[in-house]
Amino acid sequence: MNNEVEAYEDEYYLHLPVDSGRIKTLLRHFDLRPHDTVCEIGCAAGHFLAEIAGDIESGIGLDTAEAAIAAANRRKAEDGLENIEFLQIAAQDFAAIEAHAGQFNYVLLMDVTEHIDDAIMAEVLIAARQLLKDNGRLVIHTPNLGYWLERLKDRGVITQIRGHIAVRNEAQYLQLLENAGFLESNAIGLPHYRQPLRLVDLLLMRIPVLGNLFRARLFIVARNPS
Repeated sequence: MNNEVEAYEDEYYLHLPVDSGRIKTLLRHFDLRPHDTVCEIGCAAGHFLAEIAGDIESGIGLDTAEAAIAAANRRKAEDGLENIEFLQIAAQDFAAIEAHAGQFNYVLLMDVTEHIDDAIMAEVLIAARQLLKDNGRLVIHTPNLGYWLERLKDRGVITQIRGHIAVRNEAQYLQLLENAGFLESNAIGLPHYRQPLRLVDLLLMRIPVLGNLFRARLFIVARNPS
């Protein structure tokens, strides 16, 4: 790994802002239960699992970046998250361990798939299916290529966020999920999280057809078949 990538990872993971308000907004779309087990792929500094730790039985966060897992484990220690574990390992390798098969009610990909190209994404989705219980749910939260701002980035009119190498639209995600064998994949559009874009999106995303341009994020839930 070159020094540029290492520096980016350190900056990204060690100084990643905690947006608890955004996480709480996302949790309105979940139905977490006290007996649920959750695996988050690409957990970064562990913010999401830390937020839901009190609502679930247990959680495991996976990330390949050493800086990410170090930051997540510091948070675990500081917050006393006894039911949460963070591991530096690729999802594909974790899923290949027989004891992990079918262990989770939820597998999460929260703001990570835009960093993964299609070939690796296909592998990650297969790993997610292996980890899920029958009828378990995969949840993806990600920027939407159909959003007007992402379209401008895709055309080079404005600069894309560094590391966002694979921002996709709803149809592309649904096709990837179908290819991986998931059933009943449903996507909803969410407004931007920052004002004033959020207010504009909330007002305009209700307009038929044109409103699709104002769905800043996709929240996708797919079921693992029994």
